[in-house]
Amino acid sequence: MQLFKIGLLIDGTGFTPQESCYLAIENGYIVGTGQADDFAAAQVATAADYSQYTVMPGLIDPHVHLFLEGISDMKSRTLRWKEDKETTLLRAVNNLTRTIRHGVTTVRDLGGPFAINTLLKKAVKQGIVNGPRVLSARQAISITGGHFNYAGGREADGAEEVVKAVREQAKAGADCIKIMMTGCVNFVRQDAGVVELSLPEAQAAVAEARHLKKMVAAHANGVDGVRQSLAVGVTTLEHGALIDEATTDMITESRVYWIPTLVPFERMLDYGRTHETRTLPAAGIEAVYRQHQAMVQRAYQAGAKIVTGTDAGALGVGHGDIWRELALLVECGLPAAAALHAATGLAAQAVGMEQEIGIVAAGKRADLLVLAGNPLLDINCIKNVVTVFKDGKEYLPSLS
Repeated sequence: MQLFKIGLLIDGTGFTPQESCYLAIENGYIVGTGQADDFAAAQVATAADYSQYTVMPGLIDPHVHLFLEGISDMKSRTLRWKEDKETTLLRAVNNLTRTIRHGVTTVRDLGGPFAINTLLKKAVKQGIVNGPRVLSARQAISITGGHFNYAGGREADGAEEVVKAVREQAKAGADCIKIMMTGCVNFVRQDAGVVELSLPEAQAAVAEARHLKKMVAAHANGVDGVRQSLAVGVTTLEHGALIDEATTDMITESRVYWIPTLVPFERMLDYGRTHETRTLPAAGIEAVYRQHQAMVQRAYQAGAKIVTGTDAGALGVGHGDIWRELALLVECGLPAAAALHAATGLAAQAVGMEQEIGIVAAGKRADLLVLAGNPLLDINCIKNVVTVFKDGKEYLPSLS
């Protein structure tokens, strides 16, 4: 058994943290917490000393794309989409390394080419490569010519074909099903285009996923796309930009896990302000982004389940940039404790792993993040990574 002496323990439940306590782990799992008197004197004497630090659960990022780097140079970015499988895989392994160095111990990859996300899941699990635990949607499912078809997506038309696509992902080892309900935001028109999946297609996808005991993540923007996602009962709503107050209230009432992915919008705004492009006008991006922030704030205040997610691999969004997503949630009015809960205990529920990860409690996996400073007082302390543990194994932030 290994014992840690901790200055401040944030357990991932969102409740009051503990000060000056001990945490025991054994064989990759948490044994329990307590005071010095609860453990043998010899164990206390040799405890790893983190008494000057904060310890919390490893962070969870439920929306990443490991195949793609978050680069901002548009020319280089265009070339990335055309690279061969071997080069793409090597880049993805580097993205895993970067991710865990930032304290993220579990990611959910929501689509990419060559089934690389499923391959990485197996490689990490078998110890072939180091990195966070990987959950995979394998291929994102869209209509023919729909959003993300160009990134190894599975095109399907009609309810029967959609059911087959869902079954294919499950057969190949997908942990969840990703459907593309709409396209991306058009910042010139400030809309999300048409709802791409028909209602029967969306219903068929969710029904079959439930039959196979898989959660469903829906990429959706705009009022119509988000409302259709809610109507068919998806598990997580990804993005959800361009919605109004009534739709935001529907999100709250539905109890869906909303992953608003704020950081990609911030990075696109930064890009729009420094580059003159036809498709990314700064004024249009800012209008959408401010509305998005306002709706997140409204939803949180009404009791919606807001979960962190970076969309890492999007324009300018690096793997491990969850620190910025947390800060943006705080800017939207979430208390720091609620933002941290959104990246730990609540995120674990959103990906269906609440029995194993997300909180510091006996019987959970020993996924731990050690920080300098107190993120409850300053959320930016989440960047001050001292060390990271996954399944009880230590990963230093300087790991390469």
